[in-house]
Amino acid sequence: MSGTGPRIGGAVGGRWIARPRPSAEARLRVICLPHVGAGGAAFNGWLGSLPEKAELCAVRLPGRENRIAEPLAEDWRTLLADVQEALLPLLDRPFVLVGHCSGSVMAYELARRLRDAGHREPDMLVLSSTEAPALRRIDDPLHLLPTRELLDRVVEFGGMAKEVLDDPDLMAMFERILRADYRVIERLEYSAGPPLDVPVTVVGGRHDPFVSHQAMAAWAAETTKEFSLHLLDAGHYVLNDAGRTVAGTVRHLLEGGTGR
Repeated sequence: MSGTGPRIGGAVGGRWIARPRPSAEARLRVICLPHVGAGGAAFNGWLGSLPEKAELCAVRLPGRENRIAEPLAEDWRTLLADVQEALLPLLDRPFVLVGHCSGSVMAYELARRLRDAGHREPDMLVLSSTEAPALRRIDDPLHLLPTRELLDRVVEFGGMAKEVLDDPDLMAMFERILRADYRVIERLEYSAGPPLDVPVTVVGGRHDPFVSHQAMAAWAAETTKEFSLHLLDAGHYVLNDAGRTVAGTVRHLLEGGTGR
């Protein structure tokens, strides 16, 4: 890591990391990557469920929230490198790496890159509503869809209120972010190599019309450690309900001791 990178302290990770409840006494960090179009604040609803000794650290991507004036990411390799560097100061203690929906793509690749670079690996990788790498296909890229089709698809996924479609200004701003985020995620290529030596938990909706149970269960092939699949009574968008499942996983890690 370069000497000009993020520093440990009150602003660990600087503009890249949201820490709504900073704690120097935290025994475990829960590092979250949001879905397309979202920011770090998407995970704030989990705060009430997480144990006191767990610190929520949510990644803030360029072009939204406190980074609204910054250019949106264009190259997935550059973005991954920047996120990885921002995360390094957070890896001074055990951590769970969480990817929500399309954020799971980035979380999985980050876990692989941390391993390959010899950095500390997560005590658990938690992914949601996403097919396993062996089944990933980008046949019809969403970032190339016409405006109305793109926004209608996101509403179907459950990640956007229909009211946004009735507000031209909001719609224009949100479309720009969505299109850029999808372009990054859809072009991202997983690195080659053996499965992770990290337990993997996958959370999904029992009624998800976009990702099948089998596609989520196939993540078992990506780890040499324990694998579990939690199907919730939900559709594709499971962010709110998934918080309780993640909190349970974190609590189990804290009670059983952490540290790889």
